[in-house]
Amino acid sequence: MYRFILSISLIISCCAVSLGGAPDVRFASGKSALNLPLRIYNNHVYLQVSVNNAKPLWFLLDTGIGSTIINLRNARALGLKLDPAGQTTGVGEGLANVFFTENISLTLPGVTIAHEKFAVLSLENVEECSTKIDVDLKGKITWRAQAAKGDEQQPIDGVLGDEFFRLFVVEIDYAAKSINLYDPKSYHYQGKGERIPFEVRQKHIYMRAPITASGRSSINGLFMIDTGSATALVLNSPFVAQNRLLPPPNQTTPFSICGIGGDSQTQIGTLAEIRLGKLKIENPMTMFSQATNGVLSSPDFSGLIGNAILRRFKVVFDYSRRVMILDQR
Repeated sequence: MYRFILSISLIISCCAVSLGGAPDVRFASGKSALNLPLRIYNNHVYLQVSVNNAKPLWFLLDTGIGSTIINLRNARALGLKLDPAGQTTGVGEGLANVFFTENISLTLPGVTIAHEKFAVLSLENVEECSTKIDVDLKGKITWRAQAAKGDEQQPIDGVLGDEFFRLFVVEIDYAAKSINLYDPKSYHYQGKGERIPFEVRQKHIYMRAPITASGRSSINGLFMIDTGSATALVLNSPFVAQNRLLPPPNQTTPFSICGIGGDSQTQIGTLAEIRLGKLKIENPMTMFSQATNGVLSSPDFSGLIGNAILRRFKVVFDYSRRVMILDQR
């Protein structure tokens, strides 16, 4: 049985987060921060971020996360005050302890964000899982002969989620390995990319898209747009069961996904296609969840669209206008 990190996306279910006022965003010049370097590791996007002017840490960029998060070990090393805040669920089927810390500043090249409130929880399990697999551009997973070590290993020191995306228009250029951040009030898109409206529900963003299984008519679904997911497409277990989407056993491989909250069972295979607006993605690598608890067992949405699809484009996330733009360059 394989184990791999699908996504560290989670829902903070313990309590409501009140920031006590909007964070203070200050650009070093003008109304944008351009060409911030990023690292792509196993289809995850990482930025270097300084917390309270300390040594830069590696933060994962994740639209599937409701709150900005710092890894528990890093919060303790920085001497941050931690307030217990209950437990949360993730892609695993268990629970994880959550803390909060506040009055935090984040510094990225060209921009500073002050007066942030963070969620704090341990990301050790998902970090360990990420050292044991390789994920290619299409979301195909292979098992490493031995776990990554040293420079090959990617730390997960924190996560920039919904609260970060709401502050900017975020433009991710996967091919150039760079990110641009813009002031939403002055931003104006001038390209010819596919504009896809999204819905915002409880600090997550969703789009409606038709999927097609081999030999079947298309089925409409509601999908979370998740840059924290390494694969192309994930289907939640109720959606799989209701629409009888699980392929025959000889066309799938069992996987045990590890993430926040522990493990979750799934089968990996392919669908015929998914359509994003006018764009057609053929034979997307697909996880057919078998979860009985956790995010992937939710009947409230159909599944996740992850980086193995998104990285085919230059992607603009404009939360202020509730639109995602996919530019084929």
